Amino acid sequence: MTRNVTLRMDEELLRQLRHRAVDQHLSLSAWVIQKLEQVVEGEDSYENSRDRALARLAQGYHLGGRPLGRDEVHAR
Repeated sequence: MTRNVTLRMDEELLRQLRHRAVDQHLSLSAWVIQKLEQVVEGEDSYENSRDRALARLAQGYHLGGRPLGRDEVHAR
């Protein structure tokens, strides 16, 4: 289901947006929807990437070797 939305903006900005939409052979409405979908997809992609990175950090990495003892850590 689609809903109508009313936006207020400067005339010059509206003119520029219309030109960008025409350059891509889209109506202004279709162009705005496309751009908003790209923003949402980008944010979702960022959140998914962040969640995967945090999960990997929480799991940790085995870098080989063995754990150091207390004396080895504090030896100078």
